[in-house]
Amino acid sequence: MYQPEIEQFGEELYFVAGSPASRRLRMQAELLSRTDVPLLITGEAGSGKATTARLIHSLSIRSSFPFMRVNCAALTPDLLESELFGYEYVTVNGQTESKPGKFEICATGTILLQYLETIPSSIQLHLLRFLETKEFVRYGGKTQIRADVRIMAATRADLQQAVAEGRVHEDLYDRLSAFRLSIPSLRERLEEVPLLLGHFMNRLTRRYGVSAPCFSSSLLEGCQQYSWPGNLRQIEVFVKRLLVSGDEAAALEELNIHHGLEAEEGKSKGHVNGHSKNDKHPREENSSVKSLVRYAKDEAERNVIVHALEETHWNRKAAARLLNISYRSLLYKIQAYKLISQEGSPLSHRSVVGDRR
Repeated sequence: MYQPEIEQFGEELYFVAGSPASRRLRMQAELLSRTDVPLLITGEAGSGKATTARLIHSLSIRSSFPFMRVNCAALTPDLLESELFGYEYVTVNGQTESKPGKFEICATGTILLQYLETIPSSIQLHLLRFLETKEFVRYGGKTQIRADVRIMAATRADLQQAVAEGRVHEDLYDRLSAFRLSIPSLRERLEEVPLLLGHFMNRLTRRYGVSAPCFSSSLLEGCQQYSWPGNLRQIEVFVKRLLVSGDEAAALEELNIHHGLEAEEGKSKGHVNGHSKNDKHPREENSSVKSLVRYAKDEAERNVIVHALEETHWNRKAAARLLNISYRSLLYKIQAYKLISQEGSPLSHRSVVGDRR
């Protein structure tokens, strides 16, 4: 059966299929929606793992029940265990109080565990036991609780290597990887780029109430030649910057900068083509364009960092893992962009360097 190229299956949720790879993925998602087994979803950052999981849930018999995501990298072991399984505690009056976890709240629904490889070993064992028995015990409790929840797990890591290194239990990997779905990267389906550019532009113009600009053939060609290492997430940010600046020349220059920024920086040191670094460069007339590009690039990086910090509740070490950069690099970027902590105060150099969260 023919599938539409852009399929909406929830509020602000779309599945875009403009290539054979994406159409195969859509067919696989429909087949997996008819089963009720655990599922492992693999793919690069920003490739659409969570969106595909939501699509499978929306096509399944569980679609009228909750779908919940848990970012396992953003929580400490104790918080993660209580987030998943809930917890019990005794008050000063000797009464037992309890709070349900995701497995209880999401009854008859679907849970997506993101960054599976970051789950601590002890919680992996609890998770394995739940997969085998559909029962669990709240953190601090003793009573066995039964729950009917479908578990999906998403990762961009090499789980076979994680198993070999002892970071992921082999039995848990076997349970989750019996059914596996691999999300193709955007560079494997570059023919979708024009469709994705139009899709994101239409979404953003509707959101902001502005008219959508037309894409020139040179912009489309440049975008289709670019590898998009950040996948769908990167192309959405690119479209947002293009909508704000309205400057296609700057957008194309940005793609060139991504391709050869280090080479350009290397040439700028010392003499280049017979010119001293203090001489006037032949392309100096484009300085305003480059300034706009750098501003857009910095603004995009700042937004990505803020999003990661908010998603990890300002746990900076977890945010660094999420961004795939070093902890020290994140700390200095927080200081450089003068980001504001959850408490509402600017992060000083001392507070950044001394962060142990």
